[in-house]
Amino acid sequence: MKFTIIGDWYDVPDLANSFAVVAEGEDFEEAKANAAHAVLDAYPHRAEEGYEETPETLWGGGNGAYVVAAFLGDLSAHAVGAAEFVRIA
Repeated sequence: MKFTIIGDWYDVPDLANSFAVVAEGEDFEEAKANAAHAVLDAYPHRAEEGYEETPETLWGGGNGAYVVAAFLGDLSAHAVGAAEFVRIA
């Protein structure tokens, strides 16, 4: 199944740095785990000293990201066109 996940960072006070990730998985949890890899590939500094995020800690970690919204299917063209999201994958 393919999901579009809109995410944002815990340590950024507004939605200006929100991002959209399209990821696949057998279910939402697997897609979210796959999306974490894509996010860390796009923002490698989040895995370095100071943040030290991993795919396992990215979603819900103190410095990581949180899911703003999630949709079944690839809706990135609509999400990116309707708002200011950075499309990662």
